[in-house]
Amino acid sequence: MKKVLFLLLLSPALANAQANISAWIMNLNGKVGSYWAQTATPPAAPTYVFTTSTDSADVLKMCYSTDSIWVRAQGLTDNMGKYMNPGTCLAQNYVYRFPRNPVVATTKVISPKVGAIGSLLNGIPIYGLTNANSWNGTANVPAPGGLGIWNIEVGLSEGFVLDTAFGAHPQQQGAYHTHTTPYRFYRNAPAGKHSPLVGFAFDGYPVYGPYGYTNPMDSTSGVTRMKSGYSLRSITTRHTLPDGTTLTTAQYGPDVSTTYPIGTYCEDYEWLSTNGGDVDEYNGRFCRTPEYPAGTYAYFVTTDATGAAAFPYYIGIYYYGQPDQGNFGVSTLHMPAGVTSCLDPVTNDVEDVIAAGTQFSVYPNPAADHISLTTTADAFTDVVIYNQVGATVLAQTIDRSKMDISVNFSSGLYFVKCYNKQTGVSEVQKLVIQ
Repeated sequence: MKKVLFLLLLSPALANAQANISAWIMNLNGKVGSYWAQTATPPAAPTYVFTTSTDSADVLKMCYSTDSIWVRAQGLTDNMGKYMNPGTCLAQNYVYRFPRNPVVATTKVISPKVGAIGSLLNGIPIYGLTNANSWNGTANVPAPGGLGIWNIEVGLSEGFVLDTAFGAHPQQQGAYHTHTTPYRFYRNAPAGKHSPLVGFAFDGYPVYGPYGYTNPMDSTSGVTRMKSGYSLRSITTRHTLPDGTTLTTAQYGPDVSTTYPIGTYCEDYEWLSTNGGDVDEYNGRFCRTPEYPAGTYAYFVTTDATGAAAFPYYIGIYYYGQPDQGNFGVSTLHMPAGVTSCLDPVTNDVEDVIAAGTQFSVYPNPAADHISLTTTADAFTDVVIYNQVGATVLAQTIDRSKMDISVNFSSGLYFVKCYNKQTGVSEVQKLVIQ
């Protein structure tokens, strides 16, 4: 059995509150990336070849300090979707850095329209609103040749080539990235429930799927789809920007036409309070969520009534908080030296065997003083509970499929390991004690 690290040096008081530390999808079992390579050249019909990479999937290492969180990933996961454009998905060796304690930006920072603006929980980057092309006075040309004033909107220009797994595809260098909506994270979420956490923006604020509580600060108020406040502008010429800025003649975009219909450019959209959106111009709101029961600012993936991705998809034109701009452009970030608060399943050796499939369940979780452990095992099962520094706090054998276990431990994050003596299979799950 392979031994991998499942060690998270997390302050007990922050175990439930700091989802930005505990929510990352870690590669705990050596999983590798896999994808459906599209090998045909348009206009030929797509031809897909399922390809398994030799590179690791999901998040490979997470470290944190008092102020920052670092995440290392290859930008891969398993069974990535069928995108339309030709290309393969290649490992990218990303390192992202997020503020651990997000703050509201006094002066708002524009979210990059090109490149990464945040990350999904599995380490796949969230990209901006354009396809890296803009109007240069005579045509739409690849940046930096364009003026960067009238930027091609990615949903209209590339939405049809994106997969239905993460609203994603690879670019020319093989960097798989999401532009619109990560369907796989919330597609099977129970009806009437708050959408799951799907990632974090580079300002450190969480990003959720499309459904939140009807009353932002009342978790018992039911849920509703978070409607975007953006709409297409009522314009026939592109002489002004959505904020009212009047452009010079050299900065004009093409007139609205059948060739350049409204919606061609990001700047064809504007946010209006009269649109009745549930989220603000940054595509978020202050609210309670399952991970932040006391409340947080959170972004929401926006979709229309049919479930299709809706502008601006992840976050608005500006960040709500102060982003870590070290992530922008060609990042030179690296995992920090001397930070020992890390989860690194590749290089460390705290015993835990993670098996595919769910062998047992724990309820309630978070718990107070007892849990009900239900297992699929028909044989004796060893149960071990240990704390975040690897010390065993409970060890016993159960001989039936369901059993109540006393967990009168200090508040914090623990790990429950079950070992099926018949099959030799072990599994570990997190347990929060309040």
